[in-house]
Amino acid sequence: MKKEIDITKDENLIAYCGLYCGACPRFVKGKCNGCKENNPSWCKVKPCNLENNYTSCADCKQFDSVSDCKIFNPLLIRFGEFVSRTSRKAGIQLIKDKGRIEFENYMVENKLVSIKK
Repeated sequence: MKKEIDITKDENLIAYCGLYCGACPRFVKGKCNGCKENNPSWCKVKPCNLENNYTSCADCKQFDSVSDCKIFNPLLIRFGEFVSRTSRKAGIQLIKDKGRIEFENYMVENKLVSIKK
């Protein structure tokens, strides 16, 4: 039987890129404090959001779609999303359409780090 994981509900666990850190296995196991607490050197999205005072890429007005942003959408990330059949873009769109609280509720209820394609 698969063990039920405890998903943390906290608006601060909404990552800048449309992921939900509260459902991430690394966060749940205590191995990570979430994207907003950590400073991964490979992440270019967080510095862009901080420079522009955004809470997430959903606040960006520079592009009609995050798909057009080279910072948000590098090749390696696109490959990872293809393999995992997930979409950070869908997360950003949900934040734009419904707001951060509805995004958080959806991710917690469905135990998702990223929205499935």
